[in-house]
Amino acid sequence: MMNIKTLLFAPVLLLMSNCTTQSQTLNSENGSNTITIGINKTAKIPNSKINLHFKEITEDSRCPVDVTCVWEGIATVNIEGTSGSQKTNFQVGTRDFLPRNVSKSFSFSGYRFTLTDLKPYPGGKQESESVTFKYEKEE
Repeated sequence: MMNIKTLLFAPVLLLMSNCTTQSQTLNSENGSNTITIGINKTAKIPNSKINLHFKEITEDSRCPVDVTCVWEGIATVNIEGTSGSQKTNFQVGTRDFLPRNVSKSFSFSGYRFTLTDLKPYPGGKQESESVTFKYEKEE
């Protein structure tokens, strides 16, 4: 009888250990130098006076999931940066696109911000609109 209990609880323990591994992977992906902001939300950059506000997605012509496209497309977002009394608007793209003067990175108040993710992806799963930036202090 004891062997049956062991066999029944072993899968439960295995599942629990998998949950821990997955959450650790998620936390390591969201390291201290990235920040995700929901649409119409503001986020503060830790240890700074900088706040970033995700105002809107102005364009999204990215190639949908499971579709082969000739051009990968681009999405652009409007971000408002505030640092003390300084307020600046930035148009940021999912990739650099010089014909329209769009870049995926911008500098503001001593930091460099690079767009790393914009959700939802066209044709992908339904999820809230959010933008993720990697940031680093400029030298």
